[in-house]
Amino acid sequence: MIKFLENPLYNEANNISSAMVARYMLSNAYVFEGDLLISNPKLVKPYHYTSNFLGIKKDYTDDWCITARDGVIVEEKVGGSGSDCWQMVGISYWNEADGHKLSQDIKDVYESPGGKERYWEQVPLVYKKEHYSVEVRSCCEEDIVEIDTFRELKAIDKTYDV
Repeated sequence: MIKFLENPLYNEANNISSAMVARYMLSNAYVFEGDLLISNPKLVKPYHYTSNFLGIKKDYTDDWCITARDGVIVEEKVGGSGSDCWQMVGISYWNEADGHKLSQDIKDVYESPGGKERYWEQVPLVYKKEHYSVEVRSCCEEDIVEIDTFRELKAIDKTYDV
């Protein structure tokens, strides 16, 4: 059930251009960053009632994070601290209604001045956040590994250690 899509603007725009290509497929769907290794299969469930981003509860992070109040995301930024700070993981789920809204909102932001430089997740969390009530869903540090370099890939998969 995996469908591959080609993004002809991959080298010219930020990840919002990939969301433009996939924007009609976001209802009742997960969005995964491509550099993640998921070690906890329970993170992926067939269906959620609410749209959500996975996050790791942190006292402090200098990475991308979200601030949540009563379980609902109110801010996305780089670096944060406090009792409502969650480090973003790069996995989200979009229910049917929000997926339909995202389809139009991604297009609107993409076509706005500077839109091609945006990150897709800024659409529902920053630029059009009044259209959404996105929850934070908790996960643990050991549930997901982000692989940013070839060295990190070799550390978890010895077949690349040649």
